[in-house]
Amino acid sequence: TVFLVSGGARGVTAECVIKLAETQPCSFILLGRSKLEDDPEWAIAAGNDKTRLKKAAMKVLVDAGEKPTPVKVDIMTGNVESARTIRKTLERIRNTGSKAEYISTDVTDSTKMGPKILNAIKDLGSVTGLIHGAGILADKLIEKKTSDDFHKVCSTKINGLDALLKCINPKKLSHLLLFSSAAGFYGNPGQSDYAAANESLNRIALLFKQKYPKCHVTSFNWGPWEGGMVTPELKRLFEDRNVEVISVEAGTRIFVEEVTSGG
Repeated sequence: TVFLVSGGARGVTAECVIKLAETQPCSFILLGRSKLEDDPEWAIAAGNDKTRLKKAAMKVLVDAGEKPTPVKVDIMTGNVESARTIRKTLERIRNTGSKAEYISTDVTDSTKMGPKILNAIKDLGSVTGLIHGAGILADKLIEKKTSDDFHKVCSTKINGLDALLKCINPKKLSHLLLFSSAAGFYGNPGQSDYAAANESLNRIALLFKQKYPKCHVTSFNWGPWEGGMVTPELKRLFEDRNVEVISVEAGTRIFVEEVTSGG
């Protein structure tokens, strides 16, 4: 199976993909917003220590005659950390014997994404599985939410899936796996856009299954994952509301069991 995976190079989706690769050899085309660049010299010297990395970024800015604002420093260190995580994900997948390639792209733009995916298909073969794990949060109560917030959150999920399906032949899919959320079904304070986007994925999954009955279609209505988009503050909030956080071990096991089951 050749899987096309949005949001697949970091976080929860990456962990699911790695677990799947450990279970059975597949090929993966991972898509993400982050650029995959080699570490600049200042980052290599700083190593993996976050404090040293920030200090090194500040020095680079000062040496260039710029003011080292927290935003600038965070962007510089964030880019380095993202690229390191992507490289680690690719390494972990390849260590299982599976193949993996990474493409930096806007998942909602099929015209730019299409040619890049075609290049990867030449190396790895036709896409037979699609995992749509990309997601963005812009949590605010509805009176504070802007149309731009709403568009970003919804377009990543809905336009993203539409664009992905335009880049491949849906008739060849044996698996369509969507990362939806319990927020779509139950709702969640501050997540009107996120809820709408994820419930849309559930409906699209139903429609796709009707059109392609032989395809294994699953829309995972996940709760919050440990180490996903859940900050320590958010975790405490969930605990107060008796919402259990999914461990990476349990979540990835559930994902693989569902993907590999015949039902």
